Amino acid sequence: MEQVSVKSAAELLNVSEKTIYRWIRQGVIPAIKLQGQYRFDQRELEGWARHNRIGSPMSVIEGQEEAVSLYRAVQLGGIHYKIEGDSPGEIFTQVAELLPFSPRLSPTFKETLHTTLIEREALVSTGIGGGIALPHPRHPRDWGLGEPAVGVFFLDHPVDFHAIDGEPVFVLFVLLCATVAGHLQMLSRVSHLVNSPQTRAYLRAQPSRTDLLERIRHAFPQDV
Repeated sequence: MEQVSVKSAAELLNVSEKTIYRWIRQGVIPAIKLQGQYRFDQRELEGWARHNRIGSPMSVIEGQEEAVSLYRAVQLGGIHYKIEGDSPGEIFTQVAELLPFSPRLSPTFKETLHTTLIEREALVSTGIGGGIALPHPRHPRDWGLGEPAVGVFFLDHPVDFHAIDGEPVFVLFVLLCATVAGHLQMLSRVSHLVNSPQTRAYLRAQPSRTDLLERIRHAFPQDV
């Protein structure tokens, strides 16, 4: 297994090192951390770049746009309550069980999703502060859902996710997207939605499914 540095990865993908670090923070690029330094398996990185059409001046991700709808994604992923568990791993077990399942998906979908969410959380916490976490696989993949899905999970009690502010998490927005561009667009929408103290207080009250979907619809009317 040949490993490459951040600098080499940036050169390989024809992007800046700053972009590589941003993708690492967002969890969209397959990276590992060894002795305090990020490294990439070159073969895995090249496969990821081919899948997401990254690596040439015509396909630098900053210039990519992909139409996504948070409203439709939450409709697909569902809004769930009273998720039990005392650790991220236990919570992810419930998440994998509750996300909508259809015959289009692989029979191993739930097991694979649970594993990938744990792997991503081990890399760096998805807790963004204020009691909110945005779990997602380490890098986007085609789950067979047909379009992006975002599952909203209100926990039975707050759980320590080692968030950046140390505050236990009370709600998860779990993002499943097929492409890097789609993931970044969806991540931007969710981050915008939960950014204000008013919205976080609103989420702590665990609004009904209908009410939360209506709030999302009003926040992004262009998506509906």
